[in-house]
Parts: sequence; structure tokens; C-alpha cells
Amino acid sequence: MRILLSAYACRPNAGSEPGFGWNWATHLAARGMDVHVLVAQRNRGPIEEGLQGNSIPSLHFNYVGVPYEWAKKNESVHYVLWQRAALNAARELSRQFQFDLAHHVTYGSVHVPTQLWRLGIPVIFGPVGGGQTAPKSMLKYFGSDKSKEKLRSLTTKALTSSPLHRYWLRQMSFVLAANHDTLSLVRALDCQNASLMCDTGISEDYFALKPRTFRTQNGPLKLLWVGRILTRKALPLALDALNRVDENVTLTIAGEDSNGPDATLQMIRKRRLGHRVFWKGTRLSYQELRRAYGQHDAMLFTSLRDSFGSQLLEAMAMGLPIITLDLHGAHDHVPDAASIKVPVGKPEQTINNLAVAIQEFACYSPSKKDEMSRQGWEFAKGLSWPGRVELIEKVYQRILKKATPVESVNRKVATANI
Repeated sequence: MRILLSAYACRPNAGSEPGFGWNWATHLAARGMDVHVLVAQRNRGPIEEGLQGNSIPSLHFNYVGVPYEWAKKNESVHYVLWQRAALNAARELSRQFQFDLAHHVTYGSVHVPTQLWRLGIPVIFGPVGGGQTAPKSMLKYFGSDKSKEKLRSLTTKALTSSPLHRYWLRQMSFVLAANHDTLSLVRALDCQNASLMCDTGISEDYFALKPRTFRTQNGPLKLLWVGRILTRKALPLALDALNRVDENVTLTIAGEDSNGPDATLQMIRKRRLGHRVFWKGTRLSYQELRRAYGQHDAMLFTSLRDSFGSQLLEAMAMGLPIITLDLHGAHDHVPDAASIKVPVGKPEQTINNLAVAIQEFACYSPSKKDEMSRQGWEFAKGLSWPGRVELIEKVYQRILKKATPVESVNRKVATANI
């Protein structure tokens, strides 16, 4: 099977979107498929370094640049222009190779659908998120980004009235939505060939050998918060909740602040939590983060807008129970038996709900925590990258079986017109 993979963000040893792109590419090739990847030019160095001494014969990277220097200053504009350049590159590749289908994996946003359907071959779009919006009641936590977040929410809701999105999504053979918010949006655009699929996977070598075994809590309950410190991740919400629980609970922050360390340190000082909140001020390495999961009792996840959150899957793979806001991908995918899901209302109510959840978890028996650990660990096992790719291969096969004679004719016409 020959696959054309669209992965704008793709780098080895990376998390989030770049890591998704790399894992889709390498694991599809490892299953014996002939994979040709369209990737942004700026990823060339890390990819070539990652392939040194570890090349995969059936994996081919095609680096696509955007011929406008000014576009590099705006990521959204750069991505839109890259999509156009990627389509031109795909047409060139189609002169040399007969692709069975195309699959777009990054960026995973429904806001900017892939245009590879113009090649006249079956196209899979996703898993993609982007249909989720932050709760209106919690917009105060976005601070100076509040207006920007309001605009994003309005734009997302307006997609249902976009004739272009309606037309584009109906050209896809299948759309994989990362959460129910996005799935509902896709279906509202009359794209019925859509299904729910978590957008995150995890390497098999990441897992703890077995679930966690808890003992009676003698020292403090140690919570871990992981991620870039962005306004939508709502770290201040976690700090506000911590202020309402017993002193015998601590919080470690693993992530970097894009606005510099002073902003985060000010958040902590303002709440007088310097003796209970620990932050190194930098992003942790792969091994440091994995070690941090093993040294804490639970993951605290307070993101107000997220497709899912790869840190949730990492934590469960390491046997960590989850305390999360009951929103979006966390609501859809994190097992109830592995977590406490916190209802979101107005800020005061949400802070209180979160504090109660933390206190509730602190009072759980060791056996209750053990069961949460086991449930999360077993769930994460089902989202290993080899398992993800095995599942997507079945989707490929099902789509190719459904390809009609008309689609085959369109494919030949599209290739001939290049």
C-alpha cells in the first residue's frame, strides 16, 4: 500500500503535533507501507538527524517550503500557505507514484482542512480537533488573551455556516474527530463519514512495567501539572484550587512559560504558595518528565480548551490517576474509573469543585488509588503507536474497498491534468 502522508509538523523526539507526525510516519512505514511524507521544510534538520543510522527504506520525506519570508512571522498564515505548496508538491509526486490514498495528520485542526482531495484519490483527514471551545464562564482565566479567545470561539461556531468547509469536508473519504465537540461540528457540516478517534498515541517503551501500588499517605499528596504555560491551560486555576485544600498537598509544575519565568513566579507569589508549589522554570527532558510522573501521586489537568492532551496519556501510561476538568477530549477519552472529572461552572464554583476533588482523592484508600492506576494504565496500553497504526490500516482497507469506479476515473483524470 502506498500512502501520501501530510504532516506539516513532524520531528523525532518531540511531543504534541511534531511527535504525532513523526510517529504516524515511522510506524506506518514499519508496518510495511510505502510512505511518502509531505513535511514543512523547517523540520528537515531534526528529521535527517533522527534518521542517521536508523533509516527506513519505505519512508520518504518530501520537504515543502513556503516562498514568502514574511509568512514565517505568523504561524497560522504560514500553515495555510504551506497547504497550498503541499498540494503542488503532491501533484508533482503523483506524476512519479500512484498513491492508494492520502492521509493528513498534522496540524490536526478542522479549521484548515487538507486540500489533498483535489488529487482525486481517497483522503483521510485526522484525527483532528478544533471544534472545542473554552467555556464562556471561565474566560476570565484567559487574561489579556480573553478577546482573542472570544474571537476563536466565534470563528469555530461560524464554521457551520461556511460553504467552503461544508464542501471541503464532504470531499473527504473519512474524517477522524479527536473529540465529540469536533465530531458534532463535522456532522453539522453534512460530513457523515466521520468517527471519533483520540488524536494521541504513546510509544511502547514509555510505559511503567506495571500499574502503581499506593501505600497509606504519610507525607504530602504530590500533584503534577504538565504542559506549556499558556493561558488556555489555566495554571492559575490549579493554583487557586490548591489554595483551598489542606497544607498537606503540593504541586509540581513541569513546563515552560512562553512569557518568561517572571509571569509564573508572580502567579505563585501572589497566592503565597511558594512553600507548596515547585517549578524549575524550564521544559523537562523526556527522561526527566517520565521520572516526574513516577514521583507524584496524581496528574492535575486544568486546560480549558484542548483536543485531548498527550500528558494525560503519558500520566496514565505511568500509572498516575487523573484529576481533570470534565471537558472536551478529557471528558471523551479518560476512563471514569481512572480519574476524577470535575464539573465546570462559574469560576468560584469550578475552583471549589476542583479543590473538593483534590481533597477527595487525598482521602481515597490505597486500594482505590491502585484501581484508578490500573484502569488508566490498561487504557493507555490500547493507545500505543503500533496499536494506533494497526487500527488506521483497517480504516485504509475499508475505504479502499469502498472506492467506486467513478473515484477511480477521477483519480486518473486528476493525474492526467497535472
